[in-house]
Amino acid sequence: MYNDFMRGFTLVEMIITVGIFIVITSLIFINYPQFIERVSLTRTSQEIALSLHQARTYALSVKQFTLDGVSYFAGYGIYFDISTPDSYILFADINENRKYDEYEKVEEFKIQTHCKFANLCINQKSSPPGNCVSKVNVVYQRPAPDVSIKGDASFASDAEIYIESPSGIQKLITVWSTGQVSVE
Repeated sequence: MYNDFMRGFTLVEMIITVGIFIVITSLIFINYPQFIERVSLTRTSQEIALSLHQARTYALSVKQFTLDGVSYFAGYGIYFDISTPDSYILFADINENRKYDEYEKVEEFKIQTHCKFANLCINQKSSPPGNCVSKVNVVYQRPAPDVSIKGDASFASDAEIYIESPSGIQKLITVWSTGQVSVE
């Protein structure tokens, strides 16, 4: 019995163990780029949703915005433009027109991954698909928690922001006029 413990692994056992290790390792390396891309897409969509929540928090907490030495207590919003698919803007709606004007910029967010905006759509849940626009303003007016969603020229009940990875995988961020933000 003592000799059985001293023998160690046989050559066949060692070959099978190394073979299993190689198969598992190759499966991991084959799927790794897709895994990283999905993680980047999820991260980007969560960051955009977080920015929308930040705008709501600023509006509801009556955050002060100063421009040229004058203080304003304005609503805050996020501006999306399909012509700049790798960035979006947090703004203070000081003139209360519920859309972004250049002098209202608080912060510009650059998407840090290779993901981009694929589409900006409005009223998708209540109308046929294809109601996509080039610009969307999502504005939280203080002190109400409701949201003003404006497409290119008209107001909407909801906005859908599609984020796309380089290989074409998409995530959807939906903003409702009630202020709810969902990531699918």
